[in-house]
Amino acid sequence: MKNKSLLVILALLFWAVPTEAQRFEWVRGFAPGENVSIVGSVVDSVGNLYILGSINFNTCWENGSRLLPITPSSYAQNNGDAMIAKISPAGDLLWHKVIHGNYTNSIPYDIKLLGDTAFACLIEMPLATWYYYLYYLDTMIQATGSRTDWPDYPMSAQDSYDYAALALITFDFEGNVLEQHFLQMSYLDCNGDDIRYTHPSISNPLISNNRFRNPSFAIDGEGNIYISRWTYDMVSGGPVVGNYSVVDGTISAFKFWCDRREIGIAPAYSNLPTSPQILKFSPHFDTLLNGRYVFQTEDFLSNVIYTHLEIDKNDKLYFLGQIFPGGGVEETIYIDSIHSMSFLLSPRRETEKSFVVRYNRNLTPERLIYLKDTITDTASFMGMIFNRINDIAFDYDSNKVIVSCSPYKSINLRPELNADNSFFLIDGMRTDFHKDAGIIIFDLDDMRLSAYGHMNTENWSHNQYESYGNIACGNNRIFVQTEHYGDIYCANDTIDDTGAPLITTAGLCLNVYDYQGHYIAAIDYKSYSNYNDPGPVCLKDNTLYLINKINVDAMMGDIRVSSRGTYFACIAKLTDPAFMSTYERPRDTTICVEVRQEELTAVHYPNPTTGRLTIEMNGRPLREAYVAAMDGVAQPLPVTALGGSRYAADLTGRPDGTYVLVLVADDHRAYRCTVILQH
Repeated sequence: MKNKSLLVILALLFWAVPTEAQRFEWVRGFAPGENVSIVGSVVDSVGNLYILGSINFNTCWENGSRLLPITPSSYAQNNGDAMIAKISPAGDLLWHKVIHGNYTNSIPYDIKLLGDTAFACLIEMPLATWYYYLYYLDTMIQATGSRTDWPDYPMSAQDSYDYAALALITFDFEGNVLEQHFLQMSYLDCNGDDIRYTHPSISNPLISNNRFRNPSFAIDGEGNIYISRWTYDMVSGGPVVGNYSVVDGTISAFKFWCDRREIGIAPAYSNLPTSPQILKFSPHFDTLLNGRYVFQTEDFLSNVIYTHLEIDKNDKLYFLGQIFPGGGVEETIYIDSIHSMSFLLSPRRETEKSFVVRYNRNLTPERLIYLKDTITDTASFMGMIFNRINDIAFDYDSNKVIVSCSPYKSINLRPELNADNSFFLIDGMRTDFHKDAGIIIFDLDDMRLSAYGHMNTENWSHNQYESYGNIACGNNRIFVQTEHYGDIYCANDTIDDTGAPLITTAGLCLNVYDYQGHYIAAIDYKSYSNYNDPGPVCLKDNTLYLINKINVDAMMGDIRVSSRGTYFACIAKLTDPAFMSTYERPRDTTICVEVRQEELTAVHYPNPTTGRLTIEMNGRPLREAYVAAMDGVAQPLPVTALGGSRYAADLTGRPDGTYVLVLVADDHRAYRCTVILQH
């Protein structure tokens, strides 16, 4: 070795370097179009993948024929329609079905597996109405030139193309429709009467804006159906008489219809115009059994931008949401005042807050978890600070609940708010989260915080609002896809945080954690852009199905993926036999990394030492330090600043022997050295 360099031993991340056992088998997908996407996916017992997404008129699977087998008319101006498809384990498109709307889009929202025989999709779709057509799955429904009702299709309406229905469609694995229901809403005025159009030829009580915004669904073991929606129940303009609004009490209740049958009424509260609502229906939407708002508060809620429901094997319901502060003042947001579930929302310091509420099957809240942003700066601030809980996954063998999250802080408005004077509280516990993406792990029984993990990315990670299935777990591994904006480092609480960035260019990657929150792997897709969308992840035995939307070329393993010159909704199959066994974190796996001699400026003395040690960084501030026995796991080493770049550390209380120090400077460069302890 030349004098200008020497070998420094750094810890090797398990699975950070691809091995022969781990490989991408294929990458498939469809393009072109900005609106192409895959918002959800499920996998059956033999590895067939079922996807729910959106396409446009010109979208093709690979380089084949168009997925929408009709020619657009002058009325069909929408550029994004729902598609359901089945992909074989070999990556072949086995069948697909499209819901192509009249003038407005069909919006795919959610997909769930129902045992090992069927799956269900939640889609908002326009109704077949005046002068327009609806391409519903494999059937063209054509209007006749007048306001006409099609009795064979319960989702059809008489009145206007404004109407939409929330369709819950159940398929078997061959694409046959087993059951379909079309849910709609209408409103009651302050006297409890239907709000109707006043046109003499129209008597349908369904009125415009009767939409289920950002909905999600779950089905329990008894077949009861839960629907969540972001409420914004305010009707104005058009052919209605006057303006109707939940805020002023002119809308007093919601009437729900399924397949044009009235199935129940839920009260509206005038002080909650945008609180999420959870509705419980009996099987087959026969009856509305229950309905409640998520929040109980006297103040106006500015916005709730998404809702998501999941249910565990014990029929516990998990509601994920995100809220903006409203009203311009700090307020306490109550989930359930009887059970003392609440959190503080401060518009001075927060623009968004994420939370999880667990309910029992009676919609009684049992647990509230929220990600709280805390800033020690006391100045009034209304900037870009938000955090988002993206998705939730369960491992019943390990009794764990895992959620993925994406905290973020603007680096443009107030740089000081991105420094170490701000942090996040999870369940009241301070964490190392600053502006990082990561995962939070809870015990399933009581939802107590078990662990958390994150990556030190320079900015933020996100996924599109419609994509919720972006996390999977099993055998002590957690898989999360993220879009990152800069260097990715390992979590601070592991020996693997040696300062060398795993990925250094903005783009897409797959992150892997264990159930202790250790960041154990990173696979870079080399899609170097800030405009990708990470999507659903499915884990089945030794296989991961990874779904993303890319707008530049990517590399997945040795497979080059073309963006087709526009957005490309791609599905990748990654196999690894290691997924079938429980991951055990290695205690001492090392590689050699060359570091220039002149950059190795950290020194420590005395060596050997009786316990007290001085560390000299020679002008470079020390970010963090770790200590480990030669055959052990690293632990954080507390240090005390002595002034300048000198620090004091104390090893007393440890047995005599040789220890490894890992010193991480503020530029993330790590220095690894040994020290001999002799009392």
